[in-house]
Amino acid sequence: MNTVRPWKPGPSCLTVLPTFRCTAACANCCFGSHPWVPGRIPQEDILRYIRQAARFESLNLVTFSGGECFLLGEDLVEAVGLATRLGLATRCVTNGYWASTEKAALHRLIPLQNAGLTELNLSTGDHHSQFVPIENILYGARAAAQLGIGVAIMVELQAERRVTKQVLLEHPLAQGLFDEHDLDANVTIVESPWIAMEDGEVPYDTNCLINADNVHLRSGCTSILSTIVVTPQKELFACCGITAEKIPEIKLGLLDQANMHDMYEAASNDFIKIWLAVDGPEKIVAWAAQKDPSIDWENRFAHQCDICRFMYQSPQVKRVIREHYQEVVGDVLLRFSLLRS
Repeated sequence: MNTVRPWKPGPSCLTVLPTFRCTAACANCCFGSHPWVPGRIPQEDILRYIRQAARFESLNLVTFSGGECFLLGEDLVEAVGLATRLGLATRCVTNGYWASTEKAALHRLIPLQNAGLTELNLSTGDHHSQFVPIENILYGARAAAQLGIGVAIMVELQAERRVTKQVLLEHPLAQGLFDEHDLDANVTIVESPWIAMEDGEVPYDTNCLINADNVHLRSGCTSILSTIVVTPQKELFACCGITAEKIPEIKLGLLDQANMHDMYEAASNDFIKIWLAVDGPEKIVAWAAQKDPSIDWENRFAHQCDICRFMYQSPQVKRVIREHYQEVVGDVLLRFSLLRS
């Protein structure tokens, strides 16, 4: 089941999580980040991992996230600069705590612009805005746009929200941002479901929930085997999924104990990961439920990563896959080869 290899793929993105420390302490943060989380990856290791990943001919992007990657200060600038010199695009994912004014935002971004930063990805929503005002997000976006840095804004999606895409668009600081810098608001601002990690359930509008009537609209996971992630514990993950910490099968091993390329090679032999890339966890779970109708999955999940966690943790789903996966191997591998060709 885990030894089929139709094609030799490579990751397109390395994501570095240098620390889980963050200036915010959002409920249900995927990594449990808060200001008191200790530790980070030493700078020499961050640079070494970037060099190692750059040896993948398929790699074209390095993302810095966390936690809060801007807490690295000058080390972040150095890491972005190295990736740029290696011919790689770069992205920083941040809550924008440092962008209290447009002047402050420019002060932090100009060194990153000089280092070659390609994209600034800002996170906000009802949870984030308890710690970082939405004005910071817009100051950061305005400064990045002025400097020619790409801008993306991710907004938490749940029922009965205060912070929405429309709220951002109607804010006075957003006036002129999109027209003056030729930004498409529908591309720049993306709403994504907020997931319950530890603290109860997150309410969603019913039209966001996955079920048998809309599962055909879902597609394969674009992260699995395409993004490799280095965590503050120097673990290598096979995707950047926000539930990856809860899925042991996504954890490939410790970089202090094994080679990055060898771990990726082993992961790319895993049929389940290939299947996730082709169909996504929603369709795999729906397929399993057709064989075992007792699998309760409909109208429970809004985010692909949430149902992926369910797929890996459900004894019923795992049993169906174990007993019936051979029925789909040929079709999945064929479509995977076409997907990656």
